[in-house]
Amino acid sequence: MSADLDRPAGSSRGGTTGSTVTVLAPLVSPEDGSDLERPEAGTIEVFDAVTRVAGGTGHQLVPVRRRVQPQPYESSTRRRIEMLDATTLEDVAAALGQSVSPLVHAIGWEAGIVAAALRSSNGADTRVVLEPIGPPGSPEWTLADHATAMLVQSEAHRRTSLRHGLPAALLRVVPLASPECPEPVAWTDSGDRLLGVVGDGVEAGLLETVELLLRAEPELHVVFAGAAARLIRQRRMAVAVRAWPQSMACRVHATAKVNWQLLARVDAVLDVSTPAASPRAAVAAGAAGRTVVAVAHQPAADLLRHGVTGVVVPVADPARVARALRDLLGSATRLAELGAGARERWASTHSPTARADRLADIYDTVAAAAS
Repeated sequence: MSADLDRPAGSSRGGTTGSTVTVLAPLVSPEDGSDLERPEAGTIEVFDAVTRVAGGTGHQLVPVRRRVQPQPYESSTRRRIEMLDATTLEDVAAALGQSVSPLVHAIGWEAGIVAAALRSSNGADTRVVLEPIGPPGSPEWTLADHATAMLVQSEAHRRTSLRHGLPAALLRVVPLASPECPEPVAWTDSGDRLLGVVGDGVEAGLLETVELLLRAEPELHVVFAGAAARLIRQRRMAVAVRAWPQSMACRVHATAKVNWQLLARVDAVLDVSTPAASPRAAVAAGAAGRTVVAVAHQPAADLLRHGVTGVVVPVADPARVARALRDLLGSATRLAELGAGARERWASTHSPTARADRLADIYDTVAAAAS
């Protein structure tokens, strides 16, 4: 870390309003950005919204990547967000040298490393808002000592963080966000049923749930998407599915990404994310007006209000989960009502504007505490 990360002379600010927050974030190409399971999904939309709600606050959004890309970003301007290529620590330093602010919002492990270097270089002059992508206890949380505030995605994460020894005053709960769904969000009854499965928790109990569903519902199709698709293609899982009758196995599908086209087609989403993953696909499903089903101990259940914005199954019993899904998929009225509730919850809590409002409050609080 040989780069000079000192702030340029004369770059001071009395508060957030009318000034700049530097955001260090993982960003990818537009093609990869269409995968709604990725942490990058919605980042630009959120900080576009921050610019709108924060009373003129400017934001420099600096991509931080794990490796040099063959075709890095070109400098471009999107509203008041400047996207600068920053594939190495030296590049980040050069980008920040153009317009650095005393408030840095670092998203993820790589960005946290850069923010820690900034804090070490500038001392108390730099305030770091750290947003880990991994769950409490993962390596990126070891950077907490360099943060002025840490963002967690739910009250459950906050409680876990406290058990890991983080001080309560450091933690701020800011729910996940998803961009606006470009497809019509109203659910319509097409007659056939399509269940989407998302998340990184594909295991034997889930396959038993799917098998029970397919045996009971001859017209139902199940599509595994994103991380779930990669896991269902693994040898052990693929062999188990091929052992089913052909009439069932042919109704199991897989697709590489969770995207808006998929969510526009499914009737409901079963989220099987483990505590190590953030249920970003479940948030996007709410934006698309689709009902999410989750087991109580899974992260997606934190996002749902049972019977209003989704369905929470108390225990991970395959027969019980299958029964809840059958009851849901068998009722067009319930699918429509819960989908509408999920959309309302997204608008009030998980939209880019809702998240931007919370971030702007945190920026103001951090800036005021340091002044």
